[in-house]
Amino acid sequence: MGSNMADGDVIWTQRKRNWCRTPFTFTTYTLTADELDIKTGVLRQTFDSTKLFRIVDITIERTLLQRLFGLSTIVIDARDQSSGGRIILKNIIHGFDVRKQLQYAVDDARNVNRVSTREFMDSGEGYGSGDDGYDAEDGYVER
Repeated sequence: MGSNMADGDVIWTQRKRNWCRTPFTFTTYTLTADELDIKTGVLRQTFDSTKLFRIVDITIERTLLQRLFGLSTIVIDARDQSSGGRIILKNIIHGFDVRKQLQYAVDDARNVNRVSTREFMDSGEGYGSGDDGYDAEDGYVER
């Protein structure tokens, strides 16, 4: 598989597709039990990882052309500053199945890390304020 940045067992991986489902792009999405990794580029590669427990919402968007070719765009809202809080997986085959796998992995990661959605939804605290979104009383410390 060449240079793979994903730590742990791979749950799902897919290369971004062109409009007609051909995988002639240089973007690869990889889901592990702990994180979602995106590798882009050929001459200048970019690697971006998002911890799953930071994912807040997963939405599917489909244009008419995507529906005709069985593709979806998965839009992920995350408490992750490196991505600006929004991650887009474009032209995914079996998008609804991938969304379900991703949601299960996010739920599992939250359970393992003892992070609840409540911690991300606090009013006034969290995103953009420098706070990680963790409740110190819960005793969770980011590793």
